[in-house]
Amino acid sequence: MSWDSVLGQRRAKRLIRAALGSGRVPHAWLFTGPEGIGKDAMAIETAKVLRCVAPLENGTVACGLCHGCTTTAALQNANVRFVFALPSGKSEDSRGDSPMMKLSDAEITLIQEQVAMKAADPYHNISIPRANQIKISSIREVKRDIGFVATESGWRIVIVSEAHQMGDEAANAFLKTLEEPSPRTLLMLTTSNRERMLPTILSRCQEIRFDLLTDDEITDALVARQGTERTPAGLVSKLAEGSFSRAVELLSGDLNGLRFDVVSFFRTALRRSPVALHAEIERLTASVDRVHIERMLTLLALWLRDVLVHRLTGSEAMIVNHDQIKDIQSFNTRFAHTPVDRMIAAVEQAVQAVRSNAQIPLVFTVLAMRLEEFCYQTPGLARVA
Repeated sequence: MSWDSVLGQRRAKRLIRAALGSGRVPHAWLFTGPEGIGKDAMAIETAKVLRCVAPLENGTVACGLCHGCTTTAALQNANVRFVFALPSGKSEDSRGDSPMMKLSDAEITLIQEQVAMKAADPYHNISIPRANQIKISSIREVKRDIGFVATESGWRIVIVSEAHQMGDEAANAFLKTLEEPSPRTLLMLTTSNRERMLPTILSRCQEIRFDLLTDDEITDALVARQGTERTPAGLVSKLAEGSFSRAVELLSGDLNGLRFDVVSFFRTALRRSPVALHAEIERLTASVDRVHIERMLTLLALWLRDVLVHRLTGSEAMIVNHDQIKDIQSFNTRFAHTPVDRMIAAVEQAVQAVRSNAQIPLVFTVLAMRLEEFCYQTPGLARVA
């Protein structure tokens, strides 16, 4: 099924397919929600259905094989325009200029590469240096295209990715296009920052809110699409905050190094050595940002959650850090009466402190003291070597 290319989003799929099947497609859809959850993927899949020569299931599923489907999927269909932020060239003030005219050959090559990557993976976030705004020339080109006779029969579709990146001039020009809808033309806007959109544009689009992906949806997709082992896929899904593209980004980073830092901090906290603890905290916090620190603490909370699950159930089936099961078992044997639920709460409080801009070394110092207190509050427990 072609819609399987879009992860999750059952509610949004149901609404879109109902409109396609009934023939009551609005002139403009606005897909809203955080980055990396499938808004662009849904827009491209919708365009495939509308450009498909022989759609299935009452016109709601693209065949995936015809010229319309394959060219749309490749973002190369003459009647499907994909608009996104581009670098600004010099002296872009001519109304007839193409958005690519003032760009260098290197920039054009990079843009082509990014579009190809987007076509191969609709969850790919297009990344181009200095591309901070959707250009007025891009919007003018859209308006000109809509005004011309179509080169092929059927629907004409415009997808504006991260539409909040339109500047005032571009947004006002696009508003005119919304106010004068052309027959058999669908405008699909996606945005991860709805608050930056003009209210007049919002009011002229039919909005569909997209949901965060579940951990299981992200884990399964990482295994199937990226060939990731299930253990790291499960860990990354917990850190991705419902975003598949963020999960892929995390996988490309040093996840094992992050996990090592978590274990190293935890072990040092239980050694009762202020000098060693100070050195470890200094190492961990010297050159990283708050996002990195928050992910580290989240991994620590996940590890402690595994300790608690194993203690309560004795089962390994629900353990996320499955490759560390021996360490989890050892901890539960050595610290059988430790209030792990309170330890998890302490880590979660540390995360909130980081988000509130507290001093990171102080956050780690306080957390280490609390973890040590919880572990050694039972008399007779020896230090961790």
